[in-house]
Amino acid sequence: MAYMLIGYDVESQEDEVTAAFLKRASALHASLGVPATLFIRGQNLERNPAAFEEVAANPLLELQQHTYSHTLLKTVCQRNEEGVTVFRGGTVEEIKADVARASALLREYLGIECIALTGPYTYYRGLSDRPDILEILWELGIRYTRAFGRNEHDWMPVPLQWQPFWYEPQGFPGMLEVMTHGWHDCLLRPRCGWTDLEGYLAVVKPYVDQAATEDSVFSYCAHDHSSIREDPEMTVMARLIGHAQAKGVTIISYGQYYEERRADRLSSVPVVT
Repeated sequence: MAYMLIGYDVESQEDEVTAAFLKRASALHASLGVPATLFIRGQNLERNPAAFEEVAANPLLELQQHTYSHTLLKTVCQRNEEGVTVFRGGTVEEIKADVARASALLREYLGIECIALTGPYTYYRGLSDRPDILEILWELGIRYTRAFGRNEHDWMPVPLQWQPFWYEPQGFPGMLEVMTHGWHDCLLRPRCGWTDLEGYLAVVKPYVDQAATEDSVFSYCAHDHSSIREDPEMTVMARLIGHAQAKGVTIISYGQYYEERRADRLSSVPVVT
């Protein structure tokens, strides 16, 4: 079966932008009857919890975290046409505190027990090389991550050949990595031109088509600020959803996908008598 997973990183520094996005995204997904996951930066929730209450009440929208202050879980060594740029990751102590605080805020303000997060900036192969960070996340109740979102150059796009995997070799067989594919919207849209919605869709739709052909997962990374910039009605998302549905692709939240994979995994474990 082919899947499309829609995830929004909610991280804008401008509260009015986040509020406008939340209102539109909630209405859009309700009208289309299509689920999605919002990965919320703790500082955004802390500054304006009321803006998130309506979203939390929408059964189609799953809320998870994007750390408290956007602390990177790993150092990114980005190599592209502009050269090499290094974005340093946080210390083990900083990461633990940041993730713990974001989870605490989701619990305090919205009554949500957080089991997942998107790693700020995302990384090549996710956290495959950081079992120390995986251990911290596991202890904090994280059961699936969206940390793999860059290619071997710590840049983009990420090919669809990479598919979700368990962190079993690292010692965490119960933690699933659900990477993102292609480009993050906030990086691709300015390359296309913010007003060129057709050009942007022309780049993204082939990932949906490939997933439909291969019965694979297409994981789409969007953001609050970029989803509504020059597109306040989120027509790009509506059209992308329509395209996926026309191709017979099933759209579910990241949490629903994790639960399906978890159930499959549990059912395949031999029963010892």
